[in-house]
Amino acid sequence: MLVKSGEHVHLAQLLQFMVLGEQLAHDCAKTQATLVREPGLQRFLAGQAKQEGRHAVIFQWAIRCLAPRDRQSPVISHQMNQYRRLIMSALTRGDLAESLLAEQIILEGLGQAILQRLETGLLKRGAPFRKLRHILLQQEEAHHGFGLRTLQRMLDEGHTSTDHLRELAPAYLELGKTLLFSAQDSFYCIQEDPHEYWKDFQRDLPEWLREHPQGGPFLPNGLYVAR
Repeated sequence: MLVKSGEHVHLAQLLQFMVLGEQLAHDCAKTQATLVREPGLQRFLAGQAKQEGRHAVIFQWAIRCLAPRDRQSPVISHQMNQYRRLIMSALTRGDLAESLLAEQIILEGLGQAILQRLETGLLKRGAPFRKLRHILLQQEEAHHGFGLRTLQRMLDEGHTSTDHLRELAPAYLELGKTLLFSAQDSFYCIQEDPHEYWKDFQRDLPEWLREHPQGGPFLPNGLYVAR
């Protein structure tokens, strides 16, 4: 059996988080494609939007299989809507750098960390659709990597600065962490620790976002801790 008795509802709730994230990523990438001029960037973002849309459909299908009568968490929905408002405000202003930070680096990075850890458990249980899960994870990694490379190029070319991005990051990081830990009961019910997921996510952040120039680790509440 893929999941133990009672676990299917908790796994479905975690996938609801992924559905909302994929839907936001779809809308964001679709708009980002209209903000860039380079054909290569336009093609990648248009392709990402299509992939995110398919991911959302796949996760919705999995939720219906696991818990067809389960309701969407109002807490996660509210917090994701807050995240959406911040990103859409940046896109309306034409701030590509902020949208890359918020979507491809933070939101995609968090989604990637969740999928990677869940995949370990699914492999142990011999879950079906391994090839499909592998494709999903590869695409999430590609989206995250694209954001890292593109934003670094913008930094190198002087289109934005690490100081500016560090000012923007706390709001997104705090919401991202709140989103993750709002599902902590579901994580613990499937024998997973959300703290480990957050650590995985932090390890994949760019160094300028992880470390303050004075050497203290960056925290989601905008503070720095001295070593």
